[in-house]
Amino acid sequence: MFIYLYVDDILFTRDNHTMIQDFKQSMMKEFEMTDLGLIAYFMGLEVKQCSDEIFILQVKYAIKVLKKFAMEDCCPVDNPVEYRTKLTKEGEGVVMSQSHKLITLASNTTHKIV
Repeated sequence: MFIYLYVDDILFTRDNHTMIQDFKQSMMKEFEMTDLGLIAYFMGLEVKQCSDEIFILQVKYAIKVLKKFAMEDCCPVDNPVEYRTKLTKEGEGVVMSQSHKLITLASNTTHKIV
């Protein structure tokens, strides 16, 4: 069984439905708890569940990072370096401003757990 406890939230799962129900009942006898059903959002991650797959998405996190750096309207690129930029050894060249700092986001923010 996988059990994750964070402050006042608990997440648990197992491939055995009976074991999940037994664990849930024993926890509810011992502690004041509310069963919120299937997980949808936990610790900043969005979770989508299908019959045999779980998808974990970080779209909200990616949007938050883009907003933080005022980049909501920027266009995605394969290579986040300005065209014709000459790379030099450390100590040479011009120091870039805050607006030119590199932000790396995965092009696909969906992860699949099977």
